Amino acid sequence: MPSPVSIVIPTWNGKHLLERFLPSVIGAADEYARSARAAVEIVVVDDGSTDETGSWIAKQSVPVPLRTIRQDANRGFGAACNLGVREARYPLVYLVNNDVEVGINVLPLLSAAFDADDGPHPLLAVHTRMRDLATDRDVGTGKMGGFHRGFLRVHRSYVPRDDGPGPYWSMFATGGSSMFHRARYLELGGFDPLFAPFYFEDVELSYRGWKRGYSVAYQPHSVVRHQFSSTIAPRAGKSIERISQRNRLIFHWIHLHDTSFLAAHMVWLTILALTAPLTFKFRFLQGLGDALTTFPGIRDRRREERSLAKRSDREVLRVFEELETRGAIQPYDDPRELERHQQ
Repeated sequence: MPSPVSIVIPTWNGKHLLERFLPSVIGAADEYARSARAAVEIVVVDDGSTDETGSWIAKQSVPVPLRTIRQDANRGFGAACNLGVREARYPLVYLVNNDVEVGINVLPLLSAAFDADDGPHPLLAVHTRMRDLATDRDVGTGKMGGFHRGFLRVHRSYVPRDDGPGPYWSMFATGGSSMFHRARYLELGGFDPLFAPFYFEDVELSYRGWKRGYSVAYQPHSVVRHQFSSTIAPRAGKSIERISQRNRLIFHWIHLHDTSFLAAHMVWLTILALTAPLTFKFRFLQGLGDALTTFPGIRDRRREERSLAKRSDREVLRVFEELETRGAIQPYDDPRELERHQQ
């Protein structure tokens, strides 16, 4: 029996995006409700908008339940998602950005992954295949895990070589288009406020899940299209890279527990810090300084994760080594590699 689904859309001053993209979400929700005969709702979390988002939504007449939860102040992506998941009524929660066009078959494909969730490592989340709305090129596929030059690799991608049954594991489920098991999301604590206002919170939550014994999967047949740089860029400006560098470091300092991995990280961190002025990577130095100011919080989180981890760093990465060894996927670092492979 298909599970009921809550669709949670965080938004900040995104009325113009909701006008463009919410109809696709409504269409997908209505199709799921009718074809699967399962309950579905849409929850828009208004993160302190000043553009009349709430009043516009209140005027909409739609075939599925649609409601708005408003935060009086802007608290960032992670906090908005956490609020939406807490307030969601149903056991599966599809988190989707306000600038994503959702395919009509996305919900049944994602929810089916949880229907088959009977393995030793329960499923925390499953994410869609994401394509660029402007070019229709793949920009979000399965994510490999690895370790290189002192850092965990989380953005190396892959596509299946055929239509095999999988499972297709993924290093992380993007907050922009993924379905989460609500109870497991809440058990883990959701997106960590240390990563506010945005970036790396979805990577961190997914890796937290992997180390605590859960799993994350990729559903290659569920397709969405994303209008990039329409939400964060106007808000953050030049601070984006600085925030990204800070949060990348926070992620590693919380979760990198393997002794040799941590030693390699510290060596490379020193090299990067010393060479940054010579290579004009000043945002890295700023991000490093910002990360160091949050160290008491990082230390507490690190202790917590060490005590609760059920897998080591190497055991998590071994999942992806075995996935690649199966020969059922085509890994790539640059999308141009994938295009050459497909020609």
